[in-house]
Amino acid sequence: MTDIYDQHRAAFAQVEAYVILKDGQRVANIAFKFPRDGAGRLWAYVHWLGLSMVRGYASGCGYDKRTAACASAAKRMGNLEKPNYTDENFPARQALKEDQA
Repeated sequence: MTDIYDQHRAAFAQVEAYVILKDGQRVANIAFKFPRDGAGRLWAYVHWLGLSMVRGYASGCGYDKRTAACASAAKRMGNLEKPNYTDENFPARQALKEDQA
């Protein structure tokens, strides 16, 4: 049987993920799914907390596909209604309050 760490490495070999923080609070997640051959489409999944997740892609070679894929996803966010967070209704803060209760 394969070690759990080997299974994890194999499952996520073509994936990168980032957490975006503002003032120490998580506000967004970005996950990249890379093509196996390096030349296909790189997908970016962007989830700004409080908005619907969007995805974009970039293909080709010889440039920064991560930035291009994020820009593609960001264009799709333009039509979404932006959340109006206060310090009290911020999603990460509410989750923390629930965990402490």
